[in-house]
Amino acid sequence: MNATTIAGATAALLYAALGGCSFVLDSSSKQCSVDADCSGPNHPVCQENVCVESGLGPDGCFFGQPAQQADFLNQCTTSNFFTFKNCDRLGLCNASQQLPKPTDAMTGTAPAPQPPAEPLNLCTAGAPTSGTGATPNMIWMTGSSDFGPLMHAAQPLLSAAATPYRAVFQNASSCAGVAAAFTGTVMKDPDPAKGNWAFYYDDGGNPVNCRIDAKGATVVGVPITLAISDLYATTCSTTTPPVTYTPSNTTVRDYTGPVVPFVFATKAASSEQSISAEAAHLVFGNGGNPQMLNGMKAVAPWTDYTQYYIRSNTAGSTVLTAKLIGLDKDKPFWGIDRASTDNLKDSLLAATNPDAALGILSIDFYDQNRGDLKALYLQSMGQTAGYLPDSKPTTVDKINVRDGHYGLWGYVHFIVPTDPAAGNTDINAAAKAIVLRLSASNLEQSLIDAIIKASEVPQCAMKVERSDEVGAFSTRNLFSCGCYFDVKTTGHTSCKTCGTSEDCADGGSCNYGYCEAH
Repeated sequence: MNATTIAGATAALLYAALGGCSFVLDSSSKQCSVDADCSGPNHPVCQENVCVESGLGPDGCFFGQPAQQADFLNQCTTSNFFTFKNCDRLGLCNASQQLPKPTDAMTGTAPAPQPPAEPLNLCTAGAPTSGTGATPNMIWMTGSSDFGPLMHAAQPLLSAAATPYRAVFQNASSCAGVAAAFTGTVMKDPDPAKGNWAFYYDDGGNPVNCRIDAKGATVVGVPITLAISDLYATTCSTTTPPVTYTPSNTTVRDYTGPVVPFVFATKAASSEQSISAEAAHLVFGNGGNPQMLNGMKAVAPWTDYTQYYIRSNTAGSTVLTAKLIGLDKDKPFWGIDRASTDNLKDSLLAATNPDAALGILSIDFYDQNRGDLKALYLQSMGQTAGYLPDSKPTTVDKINVRDGHYGLWGYVHFIVPTDPAAGNTDINAAAKAIVLRLSASNLEQSLIDAIIKASEVPQCAMKVERSDEVGAFSTRNLFSCGCYFDVKTTGHTSCKTCGTSEDCADGGSCNYGYCEAH
């Protein structure tokens, strides 16, 4: 079943959006001439003069063109959904009840994994150049440790460009990357006992750890070309000490790229299916045990903070989650900081109590481990049911992220210092090689394929947009590639194929071989 959300009320649009669905006769088999002759909680439609079930849900869903946040969250859909019953599970039974204030978090830091062998090869060794004896063409990056899969997908395109580049990345966090861009921090080799070496992907797609400075040489490091963040720079601003990361035209520029969703993940063997924003608030704000504060119930089975697999509050996953569930982004969550996304994923995979374990993981790392991990249906505040990023546990269409049912996502931000050589009016060529390609509205088709391969969503495939962190949705009416995205992720689309825009009716645009509205 194609999991496309119905945004309009006409039968023609409905049939197109639900192409391939198996319709079931309404129990009344009511005769009809038009859709208005049919009635029911899930919006039956008139097909061949008989009312049939549309396949839409959940009961009481919003049917029409969404305008308010509640409309987007509760719009009718053919996606799977699962309700988390706050009254039964939490004792939160009426709108007048207030969530308890967060308590001082019990936290910890996980033991560092065994550091990898100290590399001897330089990151620049064998890198492409623009001419004999020229300086290697390098892109030096640090920031969100969720960036690896997208970099892996993009490197072949960088290598095949007219001016080829090698991208080198060093894991940190979103806000650490932002700070590096604003303060001019250089990338340096780590303490060998701790690891976290810079790395790149070779021509075979294999990660290669490497040295920034030769072993035994004077530590110099390299200025970063750009930083990677899952957050707006201003989100990383703090008041103590006073730091305001506000991009301007003369210091730093913030380019937005693809959308990266995050999931509440458990072991596949967990009996849990869903979580609400309110439940997550009590877990990460109160250790899952708020009952001593106001008579609410413990959030079973998530009452052991040592089984919470999280990152620090400088990481995009933690900050975005805090904003979604109503916690202070600058206060630590209850749980154990796993230091990097790779370590979080590995630790969660190794958890021995499937029901108690709960982690926050970016979709790219989750998608690579489906079968061993399970994403919980997420029910946001004001939402009547919970949804996965995808229409079903077995699909990768990201439809609920794209249409506004799923709220835990952020844009990938490329935070780029301007180039002193250009009088701080432009960014340098190395930054442009990756930033302008990944942030363009009309992306190269091969780049869309790379973004999909990394489990992220190009902005052109989004039906909604936001102007601030985990803010309210609005309808996106810009250049679109949703039809192509559907074909690549589901194998089919109801969109008309085209060679030029002249093949598309009503002023539509021919984008990547399919007629789009924009």
